[in-house]
Amino acid sequence: MAFEKNINDAQDRAKKIKLFGHDIHGVLTPNQVFCDVEGNRRYAFWHLDGFGDLSLMANDIKPIYLDTTSIDGEGLYRAKELKLDKFYYGVTDKVAKLEELKKELGLTDDQVGYIGCELTDIPVMKRAGFAVAVADAIPEVKELAHYITNAPGGRGPIREIGEFVLRGMGKWDEWVEKVTKMGYK
Repeated sequence: MAFEKNINDAQDRAKKIKLFGHDIHGVLTPNQVFCDVEGNRRYAFWHLDGFGDLSLMANDIKPIYLDTTSIDGEGLYRAKELKLDKFYYGVTDKVAKLEELKKELGLTDDQVGYIGCELTDIPVMKRAGFAVAVADAIPEVKELAHYITNAPGGRGPIREIGEFVLRGMGKWDEWVEKVTKMGYK
């Protein structure tokens, strides 16, 4: 999928990011919801996506959750488990939240990356210096993306993009060396 886009442009954009945001449903989780007979919802998270977020964080790139529809506790639990300090749910205006974060952190659009899958991601992807779509994103999202992951939502796109970004920055080999000596938790 990534080969459908200009990979050199994507690498140049990825090198600049300091903040990487992502949606939860359809990006960190597959496009399915498990419900029990009492109406309790459950989502599955791909373990290696946690490694992607941790890899970014360990290399001075702030991962954030920026979700419009999350009404469950699993996303919040996952953010706390990974020790993310920025996670937002029920965001009705992702662009406004992004602008707030950029101001707070002193960042420009070029320093922001974002991965999405659905219509609600389009406005923020238009602002991000490095816009990414998961492999199974809707066509409108893929059209806007600078990079399309090989992994579908909920099956490793954050792990994939973490490696892509760190390779582009020339930090991947050093990170691999560090992780193989200490683990990543």
